[in-house]
Amino acid sequence: MDRDDNFMRFFTELTAENLQQINDVFAPNAHFKDPFNDVNGIDAIQNVFTHMFATTERPKFSIKHYASNQQTLFIQWQFSFGKNKTMWLIDGSSMVTFNDNNQVQEHIDYWDPAEQIYSKVGILRPLMNFLKSRLTAS
Repeated sequence: MDRDDNFMRFFTELTAENLQQINDVFAPNAHFKDPFNDVNGIDAIQNVFTHMFATTERPKFSIKHYASNQQTLFIQWQFSFGKNKTMWLIDGSSMVTFNDNNQVQEHIDYWDPAEQIYSKVGILRPLMNFLKSRLTAS
């Protein structure tokens, strides 16, 4: 299995029970960034995902598209969590850079929490709609 497939399989099959496999996938000094976290090192990265499993129900990543070159993998993904009628779907992308040992050196997620979370939360929805209307070009 090649580097890209190995990484994508790790994320699509990620569970709280197999999270320790992160040690095989990420370099010891790897960098991870998303809209809420900016951390370095496997322990800190593992804490990000431990928190995800503790605060969401049935979290799951699915890969929609990907492209890669010698050192970098670009992924378009969808993250889902919740139950039945209260499922949340977050669309995003990641840039993943590998070191010479084919371990992740840097993983940066790109997605918009304002559109995909804040605008859907009851108390924040009116504020987000107001801000969007003020900032949208006519």
